[in-house]
Amino acid sequence: MPSANTPSRQLVDLAKAFALGEFYPLTHPTLTQALLNLATTLLATGEYLEIRLSPGAVTVNGTHGPRSGHVDRFVHRLAEHGVSSIALRHDVGAESLGRFLSAAALPPRIAKAAGGLAAAMTAAGAARVALDGHWIQSPPVVVSTVAGQGSRVEGLEPGIALWSAHDMYEQVRDSAVRVEHENTDELRRLVRESSTESERLIVLNRLEFVAQYCVSREMMGRGVALIQDLRHDAEELRGRNPAARGMVMLAMHRVANRALIEELVTRLGKARSEDERASLRSTLLHIGADTVSPLVRSLVAATDVSARRAYRDALVALDQVGVPLLEDMVGDERWFVVRNMVGILGEIRSADAVDHFRRTIEHSDARVRRETILALSKIGGEEAVPLLAKGLNDKEPSLRAAAALGMGLTKLSTAVTPLLARLAQETDQDTQVEVIRALGRVGDPRAVPVLAERASAGGFFHRTPAPIRVEAVRALADVGGEPARAVLQRLLKDRNDQVREAVFAALAKE
Repeated sequence: MPSANTPSRQLVDLAKAFALGEFYPLTHPTLTQALLNLATTLLATGEYLEIRLSPGAVTVNGTHGPRSGHVDRFVHRLAEHGVSSIALRHDVGAESLGRFLSAAALPPRIAKAAGGLAAAMTAAGAARVALDGHWIQSPPVVVSTVAGQGSRVEGLEPGIALWSAHDMYEQVRDSAVRVEHENTDELRRLVRESSTESERLIVLNRLEFVAQYCVSREMMGRGVALIQDLRHDAEELRGRNPAARGMVMLAMHRVANRALIEELVTRLGKARSEDERASLRSTLLHIGADTVSPLVRSLVAATDVSARRAYRDALVALDQVGVPLLEDMVGDERWFVVRNMVGILGEIRSADAVDHFRRTIEHSDARVRRETILALSKIGGEEAVPLLAKGLNDKEPSLRAAAALGMGLTKLSTAVTPLLARLAQETDQDTQVEVIRALGRVGDPRAVPVLAERASAGGFFHRTPAPIRVEAVRALADVGGEPARAVLQRLLKDRNDQVREAVFAALAKE
């Protein structure tokens, strides 16, 4: 895995933070932690992070940028804003990063109405960030001191007070009767509509008391219902009232203690209707990073296929908004744990996970190697080709065939040499067919002589099987060009009916 201090890794982390910013408000702990981690990493390098955009490519600190779904989405949004380069100082800080990403997440038409992305960033208070070579000049931050309250920043809400576990326990015990009869609908309304910070703090504490009470009395149904209701509130407020939605999301995080998260995960595994699974998955998604460990543990322990599918879908959804998964689990000693994690990383097409597959492509268990080949086939790209080439030399013929399929799907010319090398020594007929098919998909003229040889009948002592000849004819048609056409014309007089029929079909396609 690339070091956390490499520019490529920093760009991936920045793009994931952007994805989080599109989904979570800045008050959400998952996004806050991601911004703090990124700011710490940038500060440790002592170097600026410079990102340049060009059609179909991105460079970071002068080198080719990583391929990743998160990076692609981030770069696409910057391009929509008309930005061709950005630079972040090493001391940009988590707060300024958050404000920059919030401005970037604005729909381009909104930013344009505000005077462009630079104007939106200035209004948001971003600092130590440059757009197209021009550093953002933010208005000064005014710090005032209020007697008995310490320093505070004008225009920013003060932080939420933290309660210790002992404080919560004492509060729940002392007010058990009141908490048991709390009107949670009214509390949710107050979270959405309270006009002062002190009122919201009181309501948040009361909601926490309800959650603690539910756990202590094993009233898990009521606790889960409360979290689900808050999630519905957050969904309804999205795009309408960001400030109120931020408070609801914060309430969800404070209510969703470990026991209730475990209960949500358990219910997800037992759910039998897609509507129920979608509802629970959305709630876990709103809670954020705290749900990853319980989901992975449940995925590892699950024996039911439907439950495993539900857990995998939830983890995929989490990655799609930038929540980092437990990629280190690909080094687990249990083959099924590794297989599950490789499968998830493949489904989310996480390009920054390719380095993990350097280990799993050589795993001792064939099931892990198969899942790795499938994951690499989904991800594709130049980085996948060398690893799929290793799969071409697997001891299992079916895995060699799967690797050949993956190589063909890349459609990259770099796949031709390893495919030709494999074909020269392959003895399994089904795998030969798959390698020939892959050469056709790649469409490189360098394969024509070898395909012509395979399309021929062979010598007196070695006759080429008809299925291989037919597939070679089809591959020649896929490669196209005059050399391939000349070979097909010669084969029109072949004695084999199947081969002639394939040739006529191939020429007809032209």
